[in-house]
Amino acid sequence: MSERTVEGAGGLPPARASVALVGLLLFAGSLGPAAGQVVHGYLRDVHTNQPIARGIVSLLACRGEPVASVTTGADGSYRVTAPAAGCYLVEVRRIGYEARRDGPLELGVGDEIDTEFHLLPLAVPLAPLEVAGALPQPDAFLARVGFYERQRSDFGHFLTREQIEARAARRLTGLGRMGIQLRGSLLSHGGSCHPRVIIDEIIVIRGDARPRGLDAFGLPEAATETARPGAGRPEIALDDVVQPEDIQAVEVYRSSAEVPARFGGMSTATQCGVVVIWTRRGRDERP
Repeated sequence: MSERTVEGAGGLPPARASVALVGLLLFAGSLGPAAGQVVHGYLRDVHTNQPIARGIVSLLACRGEPVASVTTGADGSYRVTAPAAGCYLVEVRRIGYEARRDGPLELGVGDEIDTEFHLLPLAVPLAPLEVAGALPQPDAFLARVGFYERQRSDFGHFLTREQIEARAARRLTGLGRMGIQLRGSLLSHGGSCHPRVIIDEIIVIRGDARPRGLDAFGLPEAATETARPGAGRPEIALDDVVQPEDIQAVEVYRSSAEVPARFGGMSTATQCGVVVIWTRRGRDERP
């Protein structure tokens, strides 16, 4: 019997050809396991179905320990590979969404599983915001003279330094209606009223409440003007008394019913109201 010797490809001796063939078979057999076990898919918002980018998709062994994780792309896609066949859980997370865990999944050698997860949005609790800086404190001078106590009583109208600056008025009467001649409801024939003005507890305008045709002394204006020229004219214009930049606070009482006893209370002298002005100079000079 004759023996035939088969040469390996390329003229290799039979022994070398056998070794090369075994190597090729081993390499080909290793391709399957090297491809791995893959879970892929998309991560989306449960309400809008929009993709969720930068989410975290993790594979956990069924005992709970993480084995692999990836970040989703701009289109919400992910592809995560398990290190070996076995039992796995899939966990998905993203800031602003409720985390989700699903499974178990049995991954065989070379398996690819297509999945899609939808996450529920949730509010993200933030740490309390601390704002540096002190809150405005009550002015000590105004507190001593009872300004804030009267302000809380809900009688009259009040302006603080901050409100005066916000109004940016160039004249005292530009701060509000305090300079308007009020109509005295108790005066016969609709006589005009000029409110009393007090600055730092000093009366600078005594006020004027009189029926039409009479002067401040109750005499006919014509007779007074003849006997005493200028006596019937107002004492001082309100805008000549003080400038807005010099004022710390203002109190305005529209009628004698509102006027506190400290400033004359309910009387004929205050029936046209009272304007009380607290100056910045008065604040600085007081102890």
